[in-house]
Formats: sequence, C-alpha cells, structure tokens
Amino acid sequence: MDRPPVTAGDRPAGSRPIAGRRLGWAALFAALAATAAFVPPLVMPSPEPPTVAAASPPAAAAPSPSAPSPAASLSAVVSPRGFVPITRHAADPANLRNGARIIECPSCEGGSRVGYIGGPNTLAIRVPDVPAAGTRTLTVTYETAEPRTLMVTVNDGPVHTLNLTGARDWLIPARVDLRVHVPAGTSWIRFFNDAGSAPDINAIRVG
Repeated sequence: MDRPPVTAGDRPAGSRPIAGRRLGWAALFAALAATAAFVPPLVMPSPEPPTVAAASPPAAAAPSPSAPSPAASLSAVVSPRGFVPITRHAADPANLRNGARIIECPSCEGGSRVGYIGGPNTLAIRVPDVPAAGTRTLTVTYETAEPRTLMVTVNDGPVHTLNLTGARDWLIPARVDLRVHVPAGTSWIRFFNDAGSAPDINAIRVG
C-alpha cells in the first residue's frame, strides 16, 4: 500500500530534522572559533634566568701554628738559662775587709778602691743571687803602680794566682779576666796575697 506523504503537521513531537541538527553544530563550532580569535591568549611570563652568584675569591687560609722542628725543640730544651752579669764595688759595706782599707780615688769607679791587701789583710766581696751554678768570667778592675801578685778564690775553692803589672799608676784603673766556677746562690770572692802586697781592688764583674 502506498503510504501517504508525511507533512510538517504530521511529524511526531520531539523529532528534529537531521539537517537542522547539523546546522546547529556547525554554528556552535563557528562561535567557539570566533571567540578564540578575539580572546587574547593568556601570556605566561617567561621564567627568569637563574641568578648565578659571582664566584668569590677563595678565603685566605688562616695561618696555623707550625709544629716545631725536632732541632728547634732540642735547642729550646738544652739552651742554658741567660745569665745577667753581676757587678760589685770593692768598697761596698756588705763586703768583708780583714785589715784592708777604703782609699779615695777620683778616677776609680764609685770614687774609691780598697787597698792594703796582702799578708794577713784580705778582701772578700759578696756576690748574691747567682741564678745557676757555672763557669763564669770574673773581671777584676784594679790599680797598681808596680808589678804585684793577686790571689783569687771563690768560696775557698781553687786559688788563682795572677801576676799583674796594671797601668803602673795608682790613679789609672786596669782590668784582668779569669774563668772561675761560681755556685748558685750567694758566693764570696776573696782577694789576698800571702807572700806580699797585692794590687788595690776597685770593682768586679761576674758575667
């Protein structure tokens, strides 16, 4: 049987022509494209390049105490203690003058000397506060106008005999050096001449 043609008035409710649906989708896509064309793209800020810290110069190494060499350590251990020279005047009241006398002498150290040494007369000069025992140089300042013999002993130890000529003038000091052993602490240096007159003594220096 022949079906009668379907008219618009005969289309079921809710139905839509296929061509109309296609036109609707095409219009939607066109609208989206137009929107994309007029909306500026979102510009993302470009990342800043990483900051590179300037290389600082290497810090100077702190000086560290160097270890002493074995030779330096040994030297520090075995070096003798420094000795400060000791000077004493013959006319000092702390000395012992057994028969010897103080004589004024303008040209002598301290303005005086000790004379009349010899025979029973002796002079003992006190040397205090010697820090350490050892062999020291004893310098004797004396005066004589003629050759004389002087005997020297430290704490009644070995006797040193000196034959002295001096400056051959009682007003001109002369000096003589000898090596003596001086104990630590206080010592007495004695001057004498058992066989005759000795030179006059002005001062001594232990160094």
